[in-house]
Order: sequence, then structure tokens, then C-alpha cells
Amino acid sequence: MATDVLSGATNQFEFKELPNSKIILSEKCFARLSGNINLCAFSGKQELEYGTFLYGKEINTNIIYFDIPSNFDNYTPSYREFSVNTPEMLEEKDKAINGNKYDCLAHVHTHPFIGGTCQFFSNQDLSVLKTLQLHHQPDDGRKKYFFAGLLTVSPENIFENDEISFVFYDENKNDWYKITNITVLTNNQEIPLNKKSNRSVMQLDNGKIRK
Repeated sequence: MATDVLSGATNQFEFKELPNSKIILSEKCFARLSGNINLCAFSGKQELEYGTFLYGKEINTNIIYFDIPSNFDNYTPSYREFSVNTPEMLEEKDKAINGNKYDCLAHVHTHPFIGGTCQFFSNQDLSVLKTLQLHHQPDDGRKKYFFAGLLTVSPENIFENDEISFVFYDENKNDWYKITNITVLTNNQEIPLNKKSNRSVMQLDNGKIRK
């Protein structure tokens, strides 16, 4: 899950939109992602990457609700890479794959802002997602769906301008898709994230509520 974010990148914003899709984040998931992007920003010249797994379910066609982040976040962050080096986190991920509670998993990690193509997924990031989708499935024939999320520190290092994006690999079509409709479920109401230049940012649009 690691590469130099200035080379070998793919612009996920040019992917087609997954039809009628939406990512709904619980408050816990949003809080974890907010914490990760802040840690990345404060790492400064260390340019450390942070990340987590999110677990959820498809509650309607192409509408995914991620309920909870990984219980484990005590991995050692690395320079310009996120590598899941915590055995407990990997074991938890494997249990989710083989269990019945969740049918959707997302691997989300940060990129520090260092210019160039840091706001894009590295090719290796996408390769990891494709590998998860193709080769990390239950043995009993059930299907699990994997998503990748990217959190990018903004150039001006302002949290409200930090970007968030999700992508999905459709193995049946051998094609990549983006999901830009992202909301946070709070007090039984969905609050969408703001968008700037058609990109979602880590700021709730409190002027809009979806019930």
C-alpha cells in the first residue's frame, strides 16, 4: 500500500461515477478519518501517512454505509507510505471478510501535500485495491466488496479544504469508478460533505440535510 506519491499516479477524478452511488459514513468513521488527516498534516516534513479500514454494508444498490473503523491504529506510520504493519489490524480485516456482519470494506489512507500528483491515488494504491477485490474473498462463495479512500492534505494546510475521495474496482467490467456523493450520518440525519471544484472536502455542509 505504499509508493512515492509523486510518481506512478492515476487521476481518480477522471473515473466514471458509479451509478446511483453514495458513501455514508458514521460519526465514528468520520471522526477517525478526520483524525488521520490531521495526523498527516501535523507530521510536517516527515510526510507520514496514516490510514484505517472501514467496515460496512450495502444498504441499497451502490449505497454503502460504513459503520465502524478498525479498532486498531497502533501501526507505525511511514514516510510517504501507508503499510498495514499491525497484525491485529490484519486479523480484524480477515475476520470481517470471513464473517457475516459486513459485506463492504474500505481501505482509507492519507497523502501529505507535496505538490505534483499527491491528490491522486498512486498506481500501487489501486493495485492493492484490485488485489483485495480479486483475491481476498470468503472461501464459501459469498462476495465482499472493497473500496479505497484517499485523504489529501490541502496545499494551504486548512482542514476544511482537505480532500476525500473513494474509488471502486468492478471486476465484472474490469473498470474503475469514483464515488463522489459522500455524507455523514449524525442524529439520524445525513449531512453531505462540501464540494470544491467537484471534489469532496472534509467539511460538513450544514445547510443541507438528507433524511
